[in-house]
Amino acid sequence: MIITIRKKADELNQKAPDLITRSVGRVMYESIRNSIGSIKEEETLVLDFSGIKVIDSSFIDEMLVKLIFESREPGRPFYVKLKNFSEIAEINIDLVFRSYSNYKNKKIVVITENICQNNAFYIGPLSDQERDIVEFIRVNKSITLDDVATFTGRPRNQTEKIMNDLNEMRLVKKHDDGIFWAL
Repeated sequence: MIITIRKKADELNQKAPDLITRSVGRVMYESIRNSIGSIKEEETLVLDFSGIKVIDSSFIDEMLVKLIFESREPGRPFYVKLKNFSEIAEINIDLVFRSYSNYKNKKIVVITENICQNNAFYIGPLSDQERDIVEFIRVNKSITLDDVATFTGRPRNQTEKIMNDLNEMRLVKKHDDGIFWAL
């Protein structure tokens, strides 16, 4: 499912190209939440930021952070992916995610369709090991736990923990057959 944020802002009579303030974030979140009511389990929600120049930390906190945490809820797991965001939007998202991760001691990261300033396809704080695995799976499209263990040189049980953590953060898809897929 793809949601164009500019179109959604226009529908809600919000002033684009800049989406700022908590109240605008709340309105956008509720509207998107209603739009994804029928999202299927394991589906990827792509948020297209074409035509949006600035989103501030308050908007990000009220819209994007809430959507990402909702995607992690049991019984309704879906994935969130961003595309066509501006450089300033990326900087603000990264700052909010890093701040939130430090303050709450819970990582918040999102996969992107565009390469980011960190020279990777995600925004947020990941360890070097997690980063390498996310990029490895992006390039290979799908991998097994044994593939990751071989790639990292780590024991299988450590690799399994990392992969389960990445799946819980909704950065990779884990299928019942033990294969992990890129978003």
